[in-house]
This record gives sequence, C-alpha cells and structure tokens, in this order.
Amino acid sequence: MVFAYWRLIVLVIFLAIGIWFSKNTIAGGYGLLKFLEFLFLGFYVATNFKKFGLRNIVLLFSVGIILESLLAIAQYFQQASLGSIFYFFGERTFSLTTPGIANASLNGFLILRPYGTFSHPNVLAGYLVIAMTLIIFNFKKPIFMAALIIGTLALFLTLSRVAILLWLIVFGSWLIARGIKKIKLQASTFYVLFSIFSLLLVGFIFANSAFRYRFTNINLSDEAIVQRESLINSSISMTKEHPIFGAGLNNFLVNLPSYQTSRTPLFYLQPVHNIFILVAAETGIIGLAFFLWFIIVTYKRVLNKNQFLIHNSLFIVLSSILILGMFDHYFLTLQQGQILLALVFGLCWSKEYEV
Repeated sequence: MVFAYWRLIVLVIFLAIGIWFSKNTIAGGYGLLKFLEFLFLGFYVATNFKKFGLRNIVLLFSVGIILESLLAIAQYFQQASLGSIFYFFGERTFSLTTPGIANASLNGFLILRPYGTFSHPNVLAGYLVIAMTLIIFNFKKPIFMAALIIGTLALFLTLSRVAILLWLIVFGSWLIARGIKKIKLQASTFYVLFSIFSLLLVGFIFANSAFRYRFTNINLSDEAIVQRESLINSSISMTKEHPIFGAGLNNFLVNLPSYQTSRTPLFYLQPVHNIFILVAAETGIIGLAFFLWFIIVTYKRVLNKNQFLIHNSLFIVLSSILILGMFDHYFLTLQQGQILLALVFGLCWSKEYEV
C-alpha cells in the first residue's frame, strides 16, 4: 500500500493530542482503538486481496444480500421482527409500536421500515447499495442475478430515499456501461430480466400513491430535516470552538448537549448526519483536511486502474459511500458501517484488484 508510515504516525499523534484535551478521554481512547482496528482491516484487505479473489468476495456479498433481503421483506410484511433463530444472527426484537423504531407515514398509515440484522433501515439500505454495486459491475453467475433482484426489492421496502435514488443512478450508469461495451450474449438475459424487473418496480412505486407520497412530499418542517439542521448547527459551533484538534475523537455526543440551543427530545442526541461535518467537529480542520486528502489520493489510485470511469466499480462504490455519507453517519459511527468502509478502502488500495 502506497502510504508513508510517517504520515500515519503523525495522524495518530494528532488524534491522541485531541483526545488528551477532550472532555472524555476514555471515549476518545476507545475511538482511537477502533480507528486503528479498521485501519488494520483495510490494510489486511489491501495486502491479502489476492488470497480471497474478487469472485469469492462478490459471491459472499451475494449470499449476504439474499439472506438480509429475505429477512427484511419478511419483517416488512409482518411489521415486526421474526425472532426465533434470527435473533442469534443479529436481529433485534422490535415491532411497529417499539419506542424509537424507524417508521414511515404512508397516506396516513404508519409503516415499519425493515431492519434486517442491521441497526437501522438506512444502514441496511446503504449496505444493499454498496454490495449490489460491486455485484452489478462484476456479475457472472445466476446467484448474482437473484441477489440483485431480491436486494432491489428489499431496498425499496426500506424507504430510504437517498439510497434508493442512488441505486437508480448506479443502475443507469451500469446500463450505459453495458451499452458502451456492447452487451455480450451471456449477459443479455440478465440485462433484459433485471431491466424489466427494475422498471416494473419503479413504476409500481410511483404508481402507488402511498409510496409516491414518501418520495415526493418532502417538507422543510419535517422532523427528520429539522433534526438534521439542528445537529449541523451544533456541529458548526463545535468546530468553531475547537478549530485545531476538534472536540476529540468519539467525543461528539459527549459535547453535543452543550451546543444545543434549546431543549430537545432524547433522540436528538445522535451524531450529525454528515461524515465530513462529523470529522471536522471531532478532529478539527486539520483532521478534515487529512480525511479529504486521503479520499483524493484514493480516487487517484482507483482511476489509475481503469481509464473508463463508468467501467470501474470501485469508483462507483467509493462515490456511493461518500454520497451516502453526506446524508448519514453510520460509516464512521456504527460497527457495520465501519467494516464496510474499511473493506472498500482496502479494495481501492489493493494492487491485485482489476475490474
């Protein structure tokens, strides 16, 4: 991996100084350990990719998509968790009336958004988009087709607006890429079936007034938007007060109550829904500059692998993560998102990966 070790040492020292001056050094120390953990995971993936191979990675993602999607679809129709053996696979116990559960109002009816085994429907949706993007640009087996069809259905049921719109863009990009490469005979069946299914699904979504309401009726006074605006304002104030080292790694929630201008409900105590603003708040302008620099050099490395951007699945995957990260925080704050982010960065820095 082309990454000077002295830069890493300087970064760790910088983060440690920020933690030393933070409000909760224990939380900061834990955050630093998690950072090193996922740094190691990314490095391991990058240096050992050849042992696993792209085919096996995509195959495992396909199996994961199918299992998670089937569970999510079942949860949607039952409007509750399934329980039983699924609890041991990571499913939590919840129902439509569970306090704090993610619901959506469709035409006046309260609908439970499925979780799968993830901590939130948005995280499930993000996983499906990233995994299906890897598959759609590298599919070669019938199981990949099954994963994409079932995964697309589950993605729409999560009602995660950003993820769904992003997947439609990715799918459109794939159609263009296949058109440029002149669809091979063995891919034509997949192309036709998946295209027909996706068009029918999109048609159903927007023909159904309940689903259409979810995507077309967005008001600036909506709770989700007001909540995000409040968190962004608090984050900006936090960054202004701690411009160099930030509030400290993993110290955003510890400091948040001090920056909220009014008394807010408990569920406002959560990370800001933007990974760039979150990095700035916790590590300051210098930390944000380093984060942006690393993203830029990662893009340069990815683009050097293939002169045609639209053919490069890693370019699409990395871009998808950054777009999703502009509207949510789970890539930096939740275990499942952190693992996915480390895996993608590892693939981007792998010497053996070729699309």
